Amino acid sequence: MFFKQGLTEHSVYTSDLPKIIPINYDKININILENYYYNNCQNSSEFSYLNKYFFLEDDKNITWINDYIRDYFRLDYKKTLGLIHKAGIVQQSNESLNYHHHIDENNLKNSPDISAIVTTKIGKNPSYVEFEYKSDRVKNGKYRVPLKNKQVILFNSGLRHCFTKNNNSEALINLSLKLQLLD
Repeated sequence: MFFKQGLTEHSVYTSDLPKIIPINYDKININILENYYYNNCQNSSEFSYLNKYFFLEDDKNITWINDYIRDYFRLDYKKTLGLIHKAGIVQQSNESLNYHHHIDENNLKNSPDISAIVTTKIGKNPSYVEFEYKSDRVKNGKYRVPLKNKQVILFNSGLRHCFTKNNNSEALINLSLKLQLLD
């Protein structure tokens, strides 16, 4: 008999947020857009992906989304996730966001394990988050997930990903949550 010991695993999970949770997406969008308009970005360097990630004020609607993710993950995977960072991402028409990951290579202990993207506003034309991965036989693998309103996309924080071009006339708005495994 062989015993399997997984060494690394990269996964992408998707789930629609339940309608029963009274989330006010307009309030989340206002929170994100206020910080966008005041250029309250997490890093002002033109070389950092964080110049497109904007600080957010605490908000019960974001807390409810985080609670749903935490409870869902604990129920299905028997592991608890704790929120360590939250940010808003705004892509104007024809903008994209280059490949990046959420691991701070200079501070691995405080880096997230799991990242979440929640689309709070999208136009009619499709946009995607695209993941780049490698495995034994796949060297330049890519996997795309279409962005949908009120959908959560969870993935390993070390997965390189990008946001494709926003082909809509209005802004595309996403909420980014970075989470650590607590147990």
